[in-house]
Amino acid sequence: MSLSSAFNKARRLIALAVMVFTWALLGMVYLDKFIEPFDRLIPWLMPWKGLYTIPVQAGQQERLSILQGLLNASTRVSDIAFLVMAVSFSVFSVYLTLIYQQKQRRSHENRLLLLKNQEIARRNEFIRYISATIGHEFKNNLGRIKRRIDLLVDLPQGVKRRIDDNMGKLFADIDIFKKISDEREAGLIDFAKINLREMLERLAEQYSDLADITFQGSIPPPTIFASKVLLKTVFENLIDNAIKYKKPQQPRARISVSCSMDIDTTRRYVSLSFQDEGTGMDEEQMDRCFYKSRSTQEGWGEGLYFAKYVVGLHAGKIRVGKEYTAPGKGTEIIINLPFVEETLYV
Repeated sequence: MSLSSAFNKARRLIALAVMVFTWALLGMVYLDKFIEPFDRLIPWLMPWKGLYTIPVQAGQQERLSILQGLLNASTRVSDIAFLVMAVSFSVFSVYLTLIYQQKQRRSHENRLLLLKNQEIARRNEFIRYISATIGHEFKNNLGRIKRRIDLLVDLPQGVKRRIDDNMGKLFADIDIFKKISDEREAGLIDFAKINLREMLERLAEQYSDLADITFQGSIPPPTIFASKVLLKTVFENLIDNAIKYKKPQQPRARISVSCSMDIDTTRRYVSLSFQDEGTGMDEEQMDRCFYKSRSTQEGWGEGLYFAKYVVGLHAGKIRVGKEYTAPGKGTEIIINLPFVEETLYV
């Protein structure tokens, strides 16, 4: 609580205490009944009583006249006390009403300001999300173009060198563009049911000139509730890594994709396994590959970091299959995505 608001609250409490005290005194004046120690205030509150003392030698008529004057004075004072109480209560009620309206107005303004700030924050997150996603996709697509250019064996060396130089400049510009933001907001993602079989088959066709992608077992029906764009980007990153880190003697990357249902305590998961036959990873690389800017090979600090983030947005898990992964053997990346009943509440 700020000093100004604390001062205003104390001022209102003091005003309320003064009003209650004043009303109590006026009520005692109106009823002509004083409780201790307020009876000591009678000479100051009702000084007119001293004007109507009855002398000892006064006669009956004089006594009646004095008592009548005392009664009339008491009536006037009671009426005045009641009027003052009514007026002060009305004024205090108006004061409280104004304070309440002021608080309601400030509360309404604060809510509007909060909504505006939330809208600004949402738009900023959306801009950062678009910037990061576009930058990542540009880099992936340029990488695919470069790998396809490398397949052109008859390309003159001078032309290839100029293309590589231009590609390098584009990669550098994209890295600067991506630094605008690397944060994604889960609330901006459009979740819907997606068909895993259809998505993976289209990816296999898309990469048919660079990799041999085979499917082990059966891909489940469309029961995954996820962001199609982001999940597809994750799969593309895994395939790109398999192509990038294939063995030198391999003309094409070889990738095996399998799917199964997994149970973790009380939750059901769709488990996807991506196995390649590339250079593989050692223990240290397995432990560091999902952390941004901590990889030991170029590329792992971006693609797998992004994949881990996206899988986390889907309340899923991603890990390296250490039973299969080894240097010179290949790499296995396992993704667990919650089944549709659980992900409806993500």
